[in-house]
Amino acid sequence: MKAAVFEKTGERLVVRDVAAPALGDNELLLKVAFTGICGSDLHAAETPGMLQSGTVMGHEFTGEIVQSTASDWPVGARVAANPYWLCDACAAGGSCSGGGDAACANGSFMGFRPDLPGAYADYVRIRAGQAIRLPDKVSLRDGALMEPLAVARHAVDVCGPMQGADVLVIGGGPIGLGVVLMARDAGAARVVVSEPDPNRRACALEVGAVAAIDPIAEDLPTALGRLGIGAPGIVFECVGAPGFLQQTIDVMALRGRAVIVGVCMTEDRVLPRAAIRKEATLKFVLGYTMADFHHVSRYLEEHAATAAAMISRVVSLSELPEIFDRLRAEKSLIKVLVRPDQGSGT
Repeated sequence: MKAAVFEKTGERLVVRDVAAPALGDNELLLKVAFTGICGSDLHAAETPGMLQSGTVMGHEFTGEIVQSTASDWPVGARVAANPYWLCDACAAGGSCSGGGDAACANGSFMGFRPDLPGAYADYVRIRAGQAIRLPDKVSLRDGALMEPLAVARHAVDVCGPMQGADVLVIGGGPIGLGVVLMARDAGAARVVVSEPDPNRRACALEVGAVAAIDPIAEDLPTALGRLGIGAPGIVFECVGAPGFLQQTIDVMALRGRAVIVGVCMTEDRVLPRAAIRKEATLKFVLGYTMADFHHVSRYLEEHAATAAAMISRVVSLSELPEIFDRLRAEKSLIKVLVRPDQGSGT
């Protein structure tokens, strides 16, 4: 089968023939339909030492079962998947660390190790316990948004009640836009997005934000005051770069809540006194649970068309190396999907 393979930091992905996955007990082989390109893939590929040569990335995907060793999953079923590959203890229903799901201390995300290949490929192998059946009303294309939306759903769930609240989302990438959707679904009254890219600001309004602020053109607290919101009681940091954690603390209300969703890969500096003076609650989130995936599956049954506004482009597997390099610098594209069986140019 064909796959896009990481060979070396600083070099382009290579589309080449690799061996098709072999199934173990209670596993599924999927013919990949769509795979989303995630920012964490971009970060991993450009960070020395994060990936080994021979890694096939891609952890946001849908597909159809073409082979199954699980009695309750028939060939032909359309599925998305939780890409976190649990350790054997957690997969059997126990727990290696008191956590489970992404808190499994001995598990790993698919697509970041050569022995757990992801879905930048024609076929991908998953455990049956990772599969989420797609509702009939949800296309394989829209279902590929399930994983990033599960990240957003988990962040909103960890935040706690927000019925009638004003919410600020810092960062209008796929995760930030997903938080807009999930916060509105959880009952937030007004959601505002801070994002410098005009295309992402426009998309934020499409998915339900009441306003989208350009923080380069206008001071964020000033803009929030102009909107009649002031200091928001709930803030989601969805950028994951130095300086944004401090900005989150500075802009939030007294006794406000903040959820840190963005993954900062480098050291950052924070002034604790600013958070102490506000008695701020800061929560950091990791991944998702299977319950988050099932919630998103039900959500997409009714709201897939709204969520699909995040999809900027669909490319073929042969086009993936080029678009992968472009996405490192080009922020106007939001979510690019890879369709392995597609010809180029869509």
